[in-house]
Amino acid sequence: MLKLGSTYLIVKDFEKSIAFYEALLQMKVSSQNYNRWAQFDFGSCIALYNPEYDKELIKQGENLETHYSNEYLTYYKNRKIQYGNNFVLNFYVDDLNAEYERIKKLNIGEVTEILYLNIASPYYYFFVDDPDGNTIEITGNYNQGV
Repeated sequence: MLKLGSTYLIVKDFEKSIAFYEALLQMKVSSQNYNRWAQFDFGSCIALYNPEYDKELIKQGENLETHYSNEYLTYYKNRKIQYGNNFVLNFYVDDLNAEYERIKKLNIGEVTEILYLNIASPYYYFFVDDPDGNTIEITGNYNQGV
């Protein structure tokens, strides 16, 4: 049986993405491997992968066999990365109204209005885009009177 190890995003601007997720998640990076990988552990795991790290190391051409297999180098050479909207991270909060105001004040990405749908049950949520255009969905208890 497969078990989830982590969910990670391939990001263009590593430092900007770290700042975005530190603000969004209200926590610092839990662990980081150079400027290649940053991980946030909070019961679950979200990580950021910086492909520019590999690009620069490969470009230097020194001791490649120490870091990469020939198969990886071939794969990397032919790989085409498309950034943004490859998946949606969904977060739940107890107070959707308060979280919406907090995220808007952070000014870390484009934020939708609070959205509503009712397919199986009433559902309130909003989206915020990270620096690479990935969609973050935040849902939770919503008070219409606020």
